Amino acid sequence: MIRFKKMHGNGNDFIVLENLTKTNLLSKSQIIKMGDRKKGLGFDQLITINPPKNSEHDFYIKFFNSDGSEADMCMNGVRSVGAFIWEAGLAPKKLLLLNTKSKPMLVEPSKNKKVKVVLDFPTQENIPKSEAKFIEKFGIKKYKFINTGNKHLVIETKRVFSYDLDSLCSSLRKRKFFRDINISLFSKHAKNLELRTNEAGAGETLSCGSASAATASFNINNKRYLKIISAGGELSLRKINDKLEMIGPAEFICEGTWLKN
Repeated sequence: MIRFKKMHGNGNDFIVLENLTKTNLLSKSQIIKMGDRKKGLGFDQLITINPPKNSEHDFYIKFFNSDGSEADMCMNGVRSVGAFIWEAGLAPKKLLLLNTKSKPMLVEPSKNKKVKVVLDFPTQENIPKSEAKFIEKFGIKKYKFINTGNKHLVIETKRVFSYDLDSLCSSLRKRKFFRDINISLFSKHAKNLELRTNEAGAGETLSCGSASAATASFNINNKRYLKIISAGGELSLRKINDKLEMIGPAEFICEGTWLKN
């Protein structure tokens, strides 16, 4: 039996387990069973909170997609982890440094039950020429390849919500280079951005925090908040020197016990 809490960060939903008072060892097949939205609990990612690997960090966080694969990081998930830790009394309600497979991130409480996360400013990378030519076969000309700790292909289009994103992702991910890449569509509307994301290993989600960070990185003005709107709600981001700050919701849905093997 496994005790869990279900949470969401802007519609991005998670099963959160703590491996501090009791260790939950899950196989890939168990994670897939739990992630089934018909026969299991259903989630975009399953998150485990683990003891830190070194004294500089408060906790070590692991993320698993609904297909059982491990993700490098998840910013909506990190905010949810912060809320979980504070609510469970696992640490005082103050600034925490959480390490992940890719990089450490700071989380702290914000106003209106929201949580702030701060990470190194995302970096833009080049795509190999062969892959760039392949992208252009789909009529895609305006895009960026961004590393936030996990990698994102961010495409600008006027048809964010009518575009056949699933078909595009299926075609791109047949190539090894794009297999583990998150793929997003965005458009500019006044001072806000609309965003839609298909996450590698989880499919389309209502929100993706790291995709929001990736998209904000080349659309943001220093120290001014930028709102990114997805199907799950809004995230607010701003650049502070060499860091990117995100504020958004982290909400509890339910808790229970997983009885299956």
